[in-house]
Amino acid sequence: MTQLSIMNQRNLFYLLLLGLLSRLPLRFLQFLGRMIGSLAWFMPHITPFFTTERNLKLCFPDHEESWYRKTTVRCLQSMAMTYLEFAKCWGMPPEYSIGLIREVHGEEIFHKALAKGRGTIALVPHYGNWEFMNAWTNQYVHTTIMYKPSKEPGIDHFIRKARSRLKADLVATDESGVRSLMKALKRNGFVAILPDHVPQPKGGVWVPFFGIETLSTVLASRLWQKTHASVIVMYTRRRPQGDGFNLYFEEPDEYFYSEDLPTSVTGMNRTVEQVIRADPEAYQWAYKRFKECTHLRDAYDRNRMPTFLKPHPAEQHFRPPKT
Repeated sequence: MTQLSIMNQRNLFYLLLLGLLSRLPLRFLQFLGRMIGSLAWFMPHITPFFTTERNLKLCFPDHEESWYRKTTVRCLQSMAMTYLEFAKCWGMPPEYSIGLIREVHGEEIFHKALAKGRGTIALVPHYGNWEFMNAWTNQYVHTTIMYKPSKEPGIDHFIRKARSRLKADLVATDESGVRSLMKALKRNGFVAILPDHVPQPKGGVWVPFFGIETLSTVLASRLWQKTHASVIVMYTRRRPQGDGFNLYFEEPDEYFYSEDLPTSVTGMNRTVEQVIRADPEAYQWAYKRFKECTHLRDAYDRNRMPTFLKPHPAEQHFRPPKT
């Protein structure tokens, strides 16, 4: 029985909606995303607003309240644009996505990594729009990506169909997927890793991220320690007026190349921080990155203030007002 045959009406609706969005001009989709994100000005009670603003206060403790509110709205505008851009990317042929990459910065880092012949690990943060990069890199190398199927079969079918056109290997987010990544690297393959999600406890260590010790994935560090593959950082930045994207390749923080696992993961987090600090509005802050921390409690509890068990500058935002 095919995936399409078991879809219910809701999932068929999602499939049709994604198909429709993919036919709309990119500039219009971005305008629509900005309008959707702008609604957050009037709905500060919604979870994405609360989580985004809370994360910004934790990571950038030295700003005024007006900065947090303004940046939160701009982050949500960027996130809404990103999701609508996904539909466009998934619904169009790879040549369309390649054509939208207007400038490539650090391209020599990418080609140098491939030329070493030891496989390449790409650290790809939730920053900008990462889907358009897949088509560009596929011109030069076969990509392996860990993929967790969507809970909605209609959306999952649309994504799988799109990525099959790139001939990318989608592997499970479990031990079998990790083995597939290892095999790909040994074949001089190209492996994309999301370095900024919260892993299961057995798959992470507690190291600083913006000064807060939080559970961080060890996958990229362990892959490097076992293979000594090349490692690069890869992300995009949106150009104005619907004029596509600029693609960036960079080297990771030097700490990443440590044989000590916590030190290596610290280097990975420092790498992601450096990307974010250049433009915090382009990062997906609506994710509860600090839900597993050793020195921070109740980071996302609306009914109580976060409790810092270790001094941190962000604590100033959550102290009771002086009477």
